[in-house]
Amino acid sequence: MLKRKIDDFLLRWKENRKQALLITGARQIGKTFSIENFANNNFENQLFINFSIRTDLIDTFADLKNSDQLLIKLSAIAGEKMIPEKTIIFLDEIQLLYQRREELKKQGKIDSTSQDIITAMKAVVLEGKYRFILSGSLLGVTINDIILMPTGYMDTIEMYPLDFEEFLWAKGVGNEAIKYVKDCFTFEKEVDESINKLFLDYFEEYVLIGGMPEAVESYFKDKNIHLIQTIQEQIVDKYKYDITTYVKDEGKKLRIREIYNAIPSELNSKNKRFVSSHVVEKNYLKNKNLNDEFLWLTNASVSIPVYNVTEATLPLQLASERKTLKLFVNDIGLLDSMLFSTGIRENLLNKKKEINYGAPYENVVAQELKAHGFNEKIFYYNSKKHGEVDFIIEHNNEVLPIEIKSGKPDELKIYNHTALNNLINMYSIDKAFVFGECNVVKETSVITQFPIYMISFIKK
Repeated sequence: MLKRKIDDFLLRWKENRKQALLITGARQIGKTFSIENFANNNFENQLFINFSIRTDLIDTFADLKNSDQLLIKLSAIAGEKMIPEKTIIFLDEIQLLYQRREELKKQGKIDSTSQDIITAMKAVVLEGKYRFILSGSLLGVTINDIILMPTGYMDTIEMYPLDFEEFLWAKGVGNEAIKYVKDCFTFEKEVDESINKLFLDYFEEYVLIGGMPEAVESYFKDKNIHLIQTIQEQIVDKYKYDITTYVKDEGKKLRIREIYNAIPSELNSKNKRFVSSHVVEKNYLKNKNLNDEFLWLTNASVSIPVYNVTEATLPLQLASERKTLKLFVNDIGLLDSMLFSTGIRENLLNKKKEINYGAPYENVVAQELKAHGFNEKIFYYNSKKHGEVDFIIEHNNEVLPIEIKSGKPDELKIYNHTALNNLINMYSIDKAFVFGECNVVKETSVITQFPIYMISFIKK
């Protein structure tokens, strides 16, 4: 059984009796398993309703009058399991309820007194007799005002594929070893070379497999790359199916699919930037942009946009260019799967060092930053005059540039990074990080280089 960081969060949430919990995130990342495991281990009674399985109940809960009606309907299904103070109610795939509500609204079958399930829950949650966890995929595109949900009775958290540290747990790496390299990151100390090499190998393994739970479990059980490829291809197909199912406009549907399909090839290009004209006719782009299409993929949690900033000053959001971006896949394993024909997996397996792993490494960095709290506040810097810096974020109320290197440093164990130097000098930046296949080296009072696996230790 995979240990996940959300497990500790759920235990803390259990102590707050006056809040429900909504867990969002992409498909196949382990939401249902983690929630059911938590519920079974911490509550005497459990009521699980998965609306993708119990489709007969969608209409029952899509249109509610009030909290009393919600409780009556739940107790009719649960029977004796609905015991106050001892029961947790887990409602899964709730995006299907909201999709159905939209259909009923268009048919004129929902009146002004109708309540969605989250609104109807409020009085029950505040009463504190029953605990509620809701979950689903594509909630960012089916519940348009999800960010504006009331926080007084509903806590919301997004879940992600396994990050590198969770992958280490799955591999059975001891906590003392992880703590040791974490301390080396925190205090900027050189790592014992044998341990450093071991963790660099672990990171290459993570880049090869990714963080989708089914793929990770399959890897450690069977070590069958062909099977892992099949699992990941099926997940990618499900993401494409969701585009077909949840996007109604045919033109928009086609454009979103084309953008998603093009992410690997665009990342494999020289500058890794997404060029819209590569997937959409230029005549269309003369009068319109693709902001809605990019936003759909982001809200569906299947892609990670990283926008260009023209100034390295706080707040970075004000200096961002929404038309210039890099677009990453939500899991490095899925990117590998989509790049399968390029031989990327074979090269990783054979540790071919002459290959440029820039795109996979940058994808992992985008994943780690998103999973560790930076979400949509991940940027990169590009200037025709001064060059490009791979990532730039706001960290501890400062601008933090991050450069990613996929090869070895020079004989002096130092990487060349002219663009980063230019950025530091122009904006008097106090701290900058370089990550690569190296050890910890304090280059200057400003620049520290770290082994690439330490990207997992940057937290917001």
